[in-house]
Amino acid sequence: MTQHFVTEVGGTLLDRIVDFIIPPYIVLFLNQILYRNSFFILNYWSFVHFFFGIIFYFLKPKKYTVIKWFVVLFIGHIIFEIVEFVLALGGNPLFVEEAIDIIWDILWSLIGFGLMYLIFRGKMWFK
Repeated sequence: MTQHFVTEVGGTLLDRIVDFIIPPYIVLFLNQILYRNSFFILNYWSFVHFFFGIIFYFLKPKKYTVIKWFVVLFIGHIIFEIVEFVLALGGNPLFVEEAIDIIWDILWSLIGFGLMYLIFRGKMWFK
């Protein structure tokens, strides 16, 4: 059986962490690119990030405004992507994702969050 890595270099700390948390065959599935051009990339991880944004909306503490919670998501996701990038470094300049993929991962989570905000803020529109 061929071993599949999250990163292009394989054998990094990120590969070991992900193999422990998510079975490699699921990671292989999530890494499949559905659509790609020079400004856009869509893979199954995009859906994971999108649904994370949706879930994050529902985790909002009452003391936070939606805008504050949106900023927490934005900054938190940037930190997550930086940590993911650093973990993927294995002494080789190749890393797990291209910049465009990192940008879209962040955008997908913000889009999921924003969609929930529009749906629940706009529920009065359907009356």
